Amino acid sequence: MRRPFCLSSVYLLAVLALSAPFIIASPLAPPDPVPEDSCAIEAVDPALLGVWHRFDALAEGDRMRFWFFHEGGFGLYRYGKVGLTNTHSFDYSAQGGVLELTFRKTGERRRVPYRLEEGGGRTWLVLDDDPREAGGARYFKAPAAATDAPCFDGPEDMPRATGSEGPVLTARDRIGGRLWGEEVRYATGGMGFSIYQLQPQAIDGRGVGWHHRGDYDEWTTETLTYRQRGDRLALSFPLRHDGLETAITVTGTGDDRTLHLAEDPRDFWRAHTYRDMGPTFAGAAAPATCLPQ
Repeated sequence: MRRPFCLSSVYLLAVLALSAPFIIASPLAPPDPVPEDSCAIEAVDPALLGVWHRFDALAEGDRMRFWFFHEGGFGLYRYGKVGLTNTHSFDYSAQGGVLELTFRKTGERRRVPYRLEEGGGRTWLVLDDDPREAGGARYFKAPAAATDAPCFDGPEDMPRATGSEGPVLTARDRIGGRLWGEEVRYATGGMGFSIYQLQPQAIDGRGVGWHHRGDYDEWTTETLTYRQRGDRLALSFPLRHDGLETAITVTGTGDDRTLHLAEDPRDFWRAHTYRDMGPTFAGAAAPATCLPQ
């Protein structure tokens, strides 16, 4: 039987990613509630915790592959390029130099010997029987991520534009600094999502962000840039070299706020409405103060 997803009142899932930070917080609930006493943590090697990179990915388009091991016994494998990646979640235990991995989407189970080595000023995780790399591979430990990202409690707390570069956007109209998305519960089981994660905007309405699509076991993440000018939104996706300009409408207040795209480039140019799912964050890991307690 599949082990339930362990949740806490602080956060549900933190994805540590250099190219696309993403956290699923309380607006995104799993399909079924998890009993408070169901989160017994299995054996975890403290030395294994954190993010382990295959490549020195830096520029947009560089190859990216990493393993992330969380102390709660769940983790992520992300692969692709900086700016366009796919993520698989898994449960794991680690003891006696052996990883027990269970990938959530497929149920694939792997038993993988591992060891830690020092070299070149780095700590390396060596997987001779890497389940995602033929012939094995090694990964270097990433430094601890900063957690001093700014937080916004609501639209009224977002930075306000005060210049003459195009229409001045009111706090209610600004779409930056928020997660805009929807969830769809599948008749076959599970729940999918499509989310635009938009970082806070500059004074002229420009910003960066990510689009996430998938379910709670596997999802894709794509870097984007955007610019809002009044009721118009320009979106650009650099790695796929596409984008468009579309009319938008922001309606409602508080928890009832929605963003309507006349043409959604990530839903085959169909009109689409996303709800405000809460504040976004700037760092690779969101501070607890950004999340519901």
